[in-house]
Amino acid sequence: MESVLVVVVLLALAANLGACGSGDSTGGTSGVSASKQLVSLTDAEKGQLCDWSVAKFGGYGTRSGCTSPLFSYPDQAAYVADAPSATTTPSCQATVAQMEACVNSLPACPTLTDVGSSSQCAALTPC
Repeated sequence: MESVLVVVVLLALAANLGACGSGDSTGGTSGVSASKQLVSLTDAEKGQLCDWSVAKFGGYGTRSGCTSPLFSYPDQAAYVADAPSATTTPSCQATVAQMEACVNSLPACPTLTDVGSSSQCAALTPC
């Protein structure tokens, strides 16, 4: 599940999101140190990255207007519990900056096809 999470958020994470229709593809960052690897984030940093990601896709909860179940975590705790870690995904070398680039490259209602075709999301595949 972790590899799907980040590739889909994600992939990533990504990550993990609520109602669609108000996506923001203008960029921006989560405020988490861009050079940190996803697997080394604290739970608080995972939560911060998740909150930023979710806000770009409309927030936690239902996904009105979207046909894909991608990014549908009910709350931050569910995302943090499912996020990549050094134990569950030791081959993941992706950084926060790569996750942010992936999220910023996705449309408001992302699908697996969108994630798979985004060159910015490729680094998240092992996660």
